[in-house]
Amino acid sequence: MAISIDNIQKTLDTKDIYLKFPEIAPTTYTVRKIQLSPCKVGCPIDTDVKAYLGLIAVGKFEKALEVVKSDNPLPGICGRICVHPCETECNRNEIDQSLAICSLKRFLADYELKKGRAKHKPIKSIKKEKIAIIGSGPAGLTAANDLIRLGYKVTVFEELPVAGGMLYTGIPEYRLPRNIIKTEIKAIKELGVKIKTNAKIKSLNKLQKQGYNAIFLAIGAHKGLKLGIPGEDEFEGFLDCITFLRAVNLKKKVKIGKKVIVIGGGNAAIDSARTALRLGSDVHIVYRRSRKEMPANEWEIEEAEKEGVKIHYLASPIKILGEKGKVVAVECIKNKLGPPDASGRRRPVPIKRSGFKIEVNTIIPAISQQPDISFLPKDHGLEISKWNSFVVDEETLATNIPGIFAGGDCVTGPKTVIEAIAAGHNAAKSIDRCLQGKPLKEKTKLYERVEYEIVIEPKERKERIPMRELSLNRRKNFKEVELGLTKKMAIEEAERCLRCGLCAECSECTPDCDKRLVALSIPGDTSGMLLRVPIDHSKFPLNGSPLQGKLSWADVKEVPVIMEPITAKVISDLCRGCGDCEEVCEYSAPKLQACGELNRTTCGEISRTTCGEPTSRTKQENGVKICSIEESLCKGCGVCASICPSGAITMNYFSDTMINSLSMKSAAETKIVAFVCNWAYPMTQDFETFNSIPLIRVMCSGRITPDFILKAFMHGADGVVGIGCSEGKCHYINGNETAEKNFEKARNILYTLGIEPNRVKLERLSPDEPEKFKEVIGFFIKNIKKKVK
Repeated sequence: MAISIDNIQKTLDTKDIYLKFPEIAPTTYTVRKIQLSPCKVGCPIDTDVKAYLGLIAVGKFEKALEVVKSDNPLPGICGRICVHPCETECNRNEIDQSLAICSLKRFLADYELKKGRAKHKPIKSIKKEKIAIIGSGPAGLTAANDLIRLGYKVTVFEELPVAGGMLYTGIPEYRLPRNIIKTEIKAIKELGVKIKTNAKIKSLNKLQKQGYNAIFLAIGAHKGLKLGIPGEDEFEGFLDCITFLRAVNLKKKVKIGKKVIVIGGGNAAIDSARTALRLGSDVHIVYRRSRKEMPANEWEIEEAEKEGVKIHYLASPIKILGEKGKVVAVECIKNKLGPPDASGRRRPVPIKRSGFKIEVNTIIPAISQQPDISFLPKDHGLEISKWNSFVVDEETLATNIPGIFAGGDCVTGPKTVIEAIAAGHNAAKSIDRCLQGKPLKEKTKLYERVEYEIVIEPKERKERIPMRELSLNRRKNFKEVELGLTKKMAIEEAERCLRCGLCAECSECTPDCDKRLVALSIPGDTSGMLLRVPIDHSKFPLNGSPLQGKLSWADVKEVPVIMEPITAKVISDLCRGCGDCEEVCEYSAPKLQACGELNRTTCGEISRTTCGEPTSRTKQENGVKICSIEESLCKGCGVCASICPSGAITMNYFSDTMINSLSMKSAAETKIVAFVCNWAYPMTQDFETFNSIPLIRVMCSGRITPDFILKAFMHGADGVVGIGCSEGKCHYINGNETAEKNFEKARNILYTLGIEPNRVKLERLSPDEPEKFKEVIGFFIKNIKKKVK
């Protein structure tokens, strides 16, 4: 059986393939299908981590923040308190330490704050429906942000005197300064979201009668649970963690004793302990399991111990002791760990006759929290779980009452901020579908972006940049402990990124990336596939020329292949030295050099007569300047080739010859020519043709020259359509702008030839819009067929 590129790609779906180049190196390389970046997979809101780290690495901080904000309206908050599961999944953990992803997100938010954030313009309400959100924590704020951007009228009702929910009242200032919360809430309000504080809702029915078409319950979990041990309700000196932290954060007077015990091992326990310490108390934490099972963030536990909090592990309170109506001590018992319980952690088992006492004036239970649903009337009709949480459909967050949704901690119990943000996104999506009369559960096909790479395992160690911190002797107040990264530190840390995952995850191809794309083909086969390889020649022996290699896998031996770099080439005899290529390239790959500075092979026989008279900017005393391409910097997009006025720049893959050949064939056979950008290609991967029309891939929509368009019409096309990346999302930065200019030039020329300009169309679509792609192409074909009847 003859092996094709299609066979190779199908094989890579299930197994690795091996590649070698016998003539130049004995090494056998592994070719593998690229998986999503583990950091993106680990993030509950699918943040394009690699994209913004790459932009930080090249100093494009504003663009990086745009990437973050496209998924997360609270970057300054998350950059401080997120538990960053992305870092846990980071592949750098296998070499040294994970990327400081959370700290880099915070750097971007702080950068904007220092520079001065531009005020948002209000978003015009284009939909008549009104939406009520109850609760202004991270879930409620995220849903409000999403829904206002969809054109709805959104009002957030907050029972407390300040917006922010647990962000404001549950997290201490030394971790999350109030100005950060206020700034990010203000940005959401500027869009048009109304937030009403001191607004306790007593009836959902009343809200509906006031004209709210949908309600999102995002009330959090603000009710602390009791210990359930003797003496708990008998003595003065109890203050649950939620009440305690709320009072401190709202600047109310809080009376606690000199000796404080916090019961519990979660983040609320650590926050309570470190807060009590700052109020002047001697603080102990009693936790029933070992340090390993403690659910609080490891770094928070370390900071608490450094600051002086004493933690008693494997101990449980069993009785409260008091005198004259006040707490004086807690009687505890030591534990050992037994088999795992329902949480997956080993169950604490009391050790007989191991009791001990700790003297105390104030006890702060922090064992867990649940939603406070006391605001609801008895006949509310909502389904409630045994944990006092709302029961919802896990996929859509719909409650049992149509039009009412719930999400965040009031559904799951106490979770993380990033999980609450994810719930807010999900709720907004479901509310929009509900109000548009669509089924809440979408039945859309998921399109997988398919990319392949030669695997080179990174080994170079590069230690993580540590966060600057306030010294211990300055932590007697509520000043922020973590001080953030400087620009230099942020860039250096972002450069540690291994660039795992798909190239398509990056919002743009950055100059400092250590990987490049090459084309792999089989001799005699007109199709090919893209493969990612290292730029470093010491890791992979690829120069500017094609390589002859052999592929093999389990039951197939030595399939001959050709590997060709995707780079621009200059035909020096045609170069006029105009410099347009230098201006359009963001990667500094084209360089104008005096002819005498280049070797004869590169320069060719060139004269003023051949070149034409150089422009004034290229006149130099040492003669004419011509272009050369720095291969290691070239990304192969082809934008320079498309704007070169003399046709001196060509591509050694996605070449003019290849594109024109496919275009001519499509024009003659189907009368429609469709060019598709490689980075918009995920939406078309399940078909190489549409309505029998071949889809001609180009590396970037900026590669589609007026010449390609005009030649298509010369060979019988009735219409030409180009599909590029959505606005502001060009992988090669200048591609969108160049494509617009090229298509406009082609329309103008067609008009002078008496051909309707609207037979040429450029569409911009997001890669995750496959159905829209079919709709747009289908509509274009239909219109063209009408015109030629």
